[in-house]
Parts: sequence; structure tokens; C-alpha cells
Amino acid sequence: MYIGIDDTDSRENYCTTYVGTILQEELQKNYKMDTPKLIRMNPMVKYKTRGNGGVCLRIIEDEKKLDESEIESIRKLVIEMVEKFSDFDCENTNPGIVFLSEENYQKHEKTLLNYYNSVLYDILKVEDSEKVLNEIGAEYIKYKKGHGIIGALGAIASKPPFTYELLSYRKSEKWGTEREIDVDSILKMDSETFPFTFNNIDGKKSIITPHTPCPVLYGIRGISREILEKVKNIVKSDELDKCQIFITNQGTDAHLRFSKIKDIYPDTGVISYGKIIENPKEIAGGHVLFKIKDSTGEIDCIAYEPTKEFRNIVRKLICGDLVGVYGTVREEPFEINVEKLKVVTLRKIYEKNKFCVCGGTLKAKGLKSGYKCKVCGKRVNYDEIELNELKRDIKEGFYEVPPSARRHLSKPIVLYDFNLETIN
Repeated sequence: MYIGIDDTDSRENYCTTYVGTILQEELQKNYKMDTPKLIRMNPMVKYKTRGNGGVCLRIIEDEKKLDESEIESIRKLVIEMVEKFSDFDCENTNPGIVFLSEENYQKHEKTLLNYYNSVLYDILKVEDSEKVLNEIGAEYIKYKKGHGIIGALGAIASKPPFTYELLSYRKSEKWGTEREIDVDSILKMDSETFPFTFNNIDGKKSIITPHTPCPVLYGIRGISREILEKVKNIVKSDELDKCQIFITNQGTDAHLRFSKIKDIYPDTGVISYGKIIENPKEIAGGHVLFKIKDSTGEIDCIAYEPTKEFRNIVRKLICGDLVGVYGTVREEPFEINVEKLKVVTLRKIYEKNKFCVCGGTLKAKGLKSGYKCKVCGKRVNYDEIELNELKRDIKEGFYEVPPSARRHLSKPIVLYDFNLETIN
């Protein structure tokens, strides 16, 4: 049996993963449970509460299927916990619950995969999800506007690639207070576990703690359960109330897909390759803008001010460079918000060698007369002057924004050496 939950939190209260953790604890007292999932959907969704993430729990029915009384008991528990830990006072909090049987999940795997791709790449309406839910025979419960059923089903439908996240929660009396966590212990944890854990620090600054007054104390992302079990013993913090490891699509680039420029549309994630046709330029706010073109069209790309030093890489690009741009697409202005950049080919640039063999300097005398040495009087035709290739202050390869500017879903370059498809 699959249980999907989403949109219970707000910027001021609660956390959907906390509801999932409580339910996981309760259900595993009586049932065999799979590892819960925390799945991020399209980050361009405008009505999201915080990180646009839904939770999926799965009761494994290996030998004995759930009977009707068990299903009803589970259903009541889930509803009770969602209603208890949802911020109904927040206008943007619109919870949703989905229940899907193992039989219907297996029968409709292709439909579910298509749906998962839709919640990653597009902006769905509640009616879109209801149509799929009815098609696959799922039960669903909507609260208020019911946006939560979109992500609840998305979490159930999710497929690899995956990573893991350890989420630690503080006691309820600490909610809303300043978090007490030893930064030195986080730096130690990162030095001992990176790259098997990632996005822990930016320079010497910890980025594992949220800034909202929610139940989460810290979250650490990694590529295995084992490494996340280890970090709990390194990080020093407030007394923990609960801990839960989730399978997640964070750090996988699941929201991005290859796209020709003509096929790009707003509010989606793309990977597009093209030649730079306008040199990068500074615009108001400290952002850096450049334009790329492929055989189908052209589009602006922007590195926003919060990407900090990453903008220095962008500034070194010139017209003629071939690049791959990874990022999400804004509607207005229509442009790609750069998350990663692959410099494929750098255009070679040259300067004229204006030194004569005698050591003198060659002075231009016009297109027809060419160059003449000031010392020995030697003449060199205009098109025969030697050219020296200038060394570019940038290399071909991948570049990424700093950890503090990354989206939940953005895949760090260090993970390119790992096969995330095998995590399930």
C-alpha cells in the first residue's frame, strides 16, 4: 500500500517530512515498511509552500495482504496526523493525501512514470491529478484547494535516480527558537564524508539547517544509508527528538531535460547547448546576462547575484564559445536561470605579434602599406603579420553555482562519478 502526502507545511509551521516520520514510526510497529521517500517536484511551481516536496510511505505486503479493517485503520491514522500537523491557517497550505494499492500501482506503472515526469517538468492543475488518480483507482483526500494531491501522487510515482537525506527533528518546545548546532562538528563531518555526503557547507558556512521555525533541526544529504548513519555520531547539536532517512530525488537533476531552444517554454527545467552570440554583460542587481543560439533559435541566460563567484566564470565567456546551459526557465523575462554550465569549446583568440626580428616595434602604416619597423625599416604585409594565440582565463569543463545557491534537485558535479540509478 502506498501513501502520499504533500502541502501540509507553511513558511511558519510544520513540515511534511515530519508528518511522514511520525506515520513511519507508528506504522512500522505493526507493518513492514519500505524506506520513505521525499520527492521534490518542479521548482518553478508558484504556489509551493517551501521546497515543493511530497512524501511517500509504503507498507510492504510480502506475504499477507492488508484486509479492509487494516486499511481503514491506516487511513484513519494518516488523516488524523495530517490534520493535526497541517498549517490550515496559512492561505498557501492546501494539503492532500493519496492512497494507492500495490495491485493498482503495478498495473499502472507506465501511467505513473508519465505522471512523475509531468510533475518534474510542468505545472499541473488539481484537475490534471484527479484525472490520473481516478484512472489508476487511487483514493484521495483534498483539503482547501487540494494542491497537495499533485505532489502526493508525484511522490508515489517517483523513479530513480535517487539519493538519500537524513532529517533530524528537534523537540516541539524548541520549534520556532534558534537552532543550537556546533558548526565545527559540521565542518568535521563534511571533511570526513565528502563527497559521499554533499551540500553540507559553503566555504566555512554550514547550510544543513533551515531558516524557518519548523521542526527540522538539520538535514544531511548523501549517497547511502550507511554514510548517513555515521554522520549522526559526528554532528553535535540540540537534543534530537526524531531522525529519519528518506530516499529522495534531491541532487539528481531530475527536473532538467535536454531541449532545443525552439522547444523551450516557461516554468520548466532544461539542458540546452549553443554558441554564445552576445558577450556576457552586467545588468541591474549584479546579475550577469548572456545569449546563446543553436540551429533552432536563441535565448538569454542569466547568472543571478546569489550565485556569487560563479558569475566570474560567466564573465570570462565570449562570443563563439560553445556551452551547455543547465537551469530553469523564467516566464518574464524569458530566460534560463543558470544552475550549471558546461564549457564545451572555447573560441581561440589571437593578437598580432608587433615585434620585428631585430627587436624593434612594427607600426601600422595602413591596409595597403602594412607594417614598418621603427628600428630597421623592415616592412611586413598586413595579412602576413604573425598571430599569437592568447591564453584564455577559463578552461573547458563543468562549472556550478555555490552550494548555498543550489536548488534541492540540482546535481552537484561531484556526484557525476556515482550511479544514482541503482539507489531504490
